[in-house]
Amino acid sequence: MAPNQGYIIIKDGEKNRRSTYRDFFGPLDKGSAKPSFCYPKRKEALKEEVAKMERVLDSGHIAKEHEMEARVTLKTKKDRLKEIESQEGAAAKLFKENKDSWLKRRDELKTEISESMPRETDVKRRRVNPHKVLKMEKEGLEDKKKEFIVLSRLAGEDSNLSFLQKE
Repeated sequence: MAPNQGYIIIKDGEKNRRSTYRDFFGPLDKGSAKPSFCYPKRKEALKEEVAKMERVLDSGHIAKEHEMEARVTLKTKKDRLKEIESQEGAAAKLFKENKDSWLKRRDELKTEISESMPRETDVKRRRVNPHKVLKMEKEGLEDKKKEFIVLSRLAGEDSNLSFLQKE
């Protein structure tokens, strides 16, 4: 008899699975085009809003009948801010664990996107077929652009796609 006869060996799929940029998405990002750390202005606005609400509550400039409602709203906003920051930390940790391969993937995406975008002079002279551009976007170029932006944000580099367009 063979040593493993009658047994099924199941390998742990989570360890053998290759990471994708979708791993940077968290529970807050359901339905979002990009993870929450790709929107730093929104995070700053939320921080300012929390600070403003704290100042108003501490100074007592809010009516007593609305104070409890304001405290609940403040707590939910603080919790959301804390979740965004923890998710950002988890994404940064995942990026740093395999930084070289993520940067390599970013460079690959950079060349693919640059090659598939029409030349700037052709766009200015209206030589570009908009239907062809839209078809390319739907065939995967849009996902590549999103992935490039996410990886660029994590790497701390410029994520503006207009610089990839050929002259």
